[in-house]
Amino acid sequence: SAEGFSQNPVIGAQCRGSSTPRSSQTLLAQRVISGTKPRNSSDVKPHDLNMLALGASRALARRAPARLALHRPAQTRQQHVLVLLRHGQSEWNASKRFTGWVDVDLSEQGREEAIHAGIMLKRHGFEFDEAHTSLLKRAVRTLWSSLHGCDQHWIPVHRSWRLNERHYGALTGMSKSEVKDQMGEELLQKFRRGFYKKPIEMRPDHPFFTGRDRRYNNLIEGHLPTGESLHDCQNRVLPYWVDNIVPSIRRGKRVFVAAHNNTLRCLVQHLDGIAIENIREFEIPTAIPLIYRLSDEMRPIGKPDDIGFTGKFLVDAHKRDKEYLANIEALHTFRHRFDRVVKPVEAIEPEVIERECQEMDVAVPDAWAVEEEEAAEPEPPAPTPMAFDPARMTNGTSAQNLGH
Repeated sequence: SAEGFSQNPVIGAQCRGSSTPRSSQTLLAQRVISGTKPRNSSDVKPHDLNMLALGASRALARRAPARLALHRPAQTRQQHVLVLLRHGQSEWNASKRFTGWVDVDLSEQGREEAIHAGIMLKRHGFEFDEAHTSLLKRAVRTLWSSLHGCDQHWIPVHRSWRLNERHYGALTGMSKSEVKDQMGEELLQKFRRGFYKKPIEMRPDHPFFTGRDRRYNNLIEGHLPTGESLHDCQNRVLPYWVDNIVPSIRRGKRVFVAAHNNTLRCLVQHLDGIAIENIREFEIPTAIPLIYRLSDEMRPIGKPDDIGFTGKFLVDAHKRDKEYLANIEALHTFRHRFDRVVKPVEAIEPEVIERECQEMDVAVPDAWAVEEEEAAEPEPPAPTPMAFDPARMTNGTSAQNLGH
């Protein structure tokens, strides 16, 4: 239960750095993960919310699953498959601008990438039970196109602001090359790649100020960011991972997450425990599925690489063109799978149509009547073979000249 959170060594470490009174921490632990506003939160600071959320997320994700209420066999380690997908190239990816929470669309290339990602998943036999994505168009459209490509439109889709891209604060909308020229490479890299370094905060007069977007009107105070470090982004993402994705995986559901570069980097760092100095340079290519196999304790199964990364990309980024050619061939096959027109006389047996006609007192349709007549017409008798009579082989007749 949440009452023991502050005694948990992981949570306790977070709580010891908190200025919130101990009496409020249990209440916060119960409510902060879901993003609902604590009832008595006048003395709660936003920083404390983030610390408690991160600690609770890490503890709950590692907790062994409860099996008492389950009436199905225990899942094996190999059954827990998680597929992560970064959205296709966006319009601002193409023009190299800081995007963050601005709701730009996919570029034409990005739309094609998203469709190909779905076809790849279908060709490699992936099936899903539910999907998760952010509130931003480029991720949502990528998910739509991927589900279309793998012919799984019907699965439930869950959207959350917690899966949004990292918020770049005042840098939002700026050209990366201009920022580099005017601020310098060193400062730019600290803003972009520093795990704990926040960008300059976005002010209300910023042309893309997030506070004017009505989709975030219901967020409690302190949750709407004005600029995030990668650490802040991870604190935002992990509660959703624990509350919504982990329980589904433990129930045996095959989960598909379409989100953003930094959102997924945060999950990868959490799953694999990659060192901060290594995650800074870790990049996720657009629209190439990333596959994780997880144990019941949500620990990755597989051999880690040099930096500790255990996930596997479905294809190498530099082999994308070759994979796309295979997709086009497969797509041709997929499109023709519904070409066959089913004929009534092939799909419905004569006995069935005859019984239905008798019940409704109507004549048997000609198509089935003709088939019955053809079936009733006797086949011509086969010619009787001539019997072999040894008595005929006399007076010089032999087997050699019998044919004469």
